[in-house]
Amino acid sequence: MKRMVSVMALVMLVLAGPVFGLNPGTELFVPAAARGAGSGGSLWVTDLYVVNPGAESVDVTLYWLERNADNSGAEGVTYTLGGGKTLSLPDVISSVFGLDAAGGAIRIVATGPVTASARIFNQGESSTFGQGFEGVPATAALSAGSSTDVAALADNGAFRTNLFAVNTGDGPATVEISLHGADGTVLATKRYELEPYAALYRNISDLGAGSFDEATLHAEAVAGTFIVVASKVDNASGDPTTLEAWWSCGGSEPSGPGGKYIGNVYNADGYIRGGITVFVDDSGAVTYLGWRTEPRSTCIDLDMPGWEDLSVEPVPVAEFAGGHTVHNDYTSWGSTFGTIDWVITMTWRGENQSLEGTITATGAGFGGPTLSCLNAEGDVHTFVAAKLLPPEGS
Repeated sequence: MKRMVSVMALVMLVLAGPVFGLNPGTELFVPAAARGAGSGGSLWVTDLYVVNPGAESVDVTLYWLERNADNSGAEGVTYTLGGGKTLSLPDVISSVFGLDAAGGAIRIVATGPVTASARIFNQGESSTFGQGFEGVPATAALSAGSSTDVAALADNGAFRTNLFAVNTGDGPATVEISLHGADGTVLATKRYELEPYAALYRNISDLGAGSFDEATLHAEAVAGTFIVVASKVDNASGDPTTLEAWWSCGGSEPSGPGGKYIGNVYNADGYIRGGITVFVDDSGAVTYLGWRTEPRSTCIDLDMPGWEDLSVEPVPVAEFAGGHTVHNDYTSWGSTFGTIDWVITMTWRGENQSLEGTITATGAGFGGPTLSCLNAEGDVHTFVAAKLLPPEGS
């Protein structure tokens, strides 16, 4: 017996693509869908619509993605959809996938661009109410190092909030969800691991924040790619309210951090003391770091380089938030030179298409009246690096 649900009201959190209208693509995800019994004898049902806006016929394959399961082996159901035609699938979970009660997501793969929209609604005795939402292109999903926010969440006697996500990739994904009060105070934080193509459902109380009247959800991708959705529901009527998130405007290219960056390094007084270069691959992971700065600018005017090649084992940008250590050996420069442990922090700023962070150095083994001051924790330098190019292969 599949898990029954009483309500499923959803909102898309899109991070790229045009602001208005449905977004066409050859791979789309409806990040949550449900069929099941509700209160008062109601029945929640999902209808799905797929439109071929082109002139030529396309093949459209639908996959059901169960919650909390590896769906990389899911079997598809294929339809041929003529140019300009609409594939209408009422009660899609039952009529196409043969399930009486289920909660999950739907993956749509087509041989040409299509759009998709769905409606989840309460099928009562004399009326219905529910919510419509679009199928999101895979290219518009959150990617490692990117984030978004959605406001006006509540969890109290009057309202509840549900959280949904779907992994859009064939590898594991990790999402970090945090709740912030209106004053920015962090109320709760929790990470969720998603198996390949897995759907996720949690009531917002799962984060452990307790009762709250107003909060903003912040979703950050640690690894993989996925789409996050949320729903605020009136406890008395069951009426759902859509709570939309911000996204980058214009174009259909992903807005994640993948690309090549170059920027300046500044000391505590705000003076430029060097430069930095960062390469980020299209999964949102750092593959190369290189910089030059003065690790103890208060005592010595010595331009020191630092570097690390991460091309074999890339590190997600999000993991730099807690600090990433790079060890460099300068003993080949001379008998008075030693080693430096550099600690790099880094944050992706999607609104600016930039990487911002800090560089702190701790030296050992440096000698002589000029270099001995490097044997201590260095001044904290800051950097801002702007994106110059998209990732290679994109």
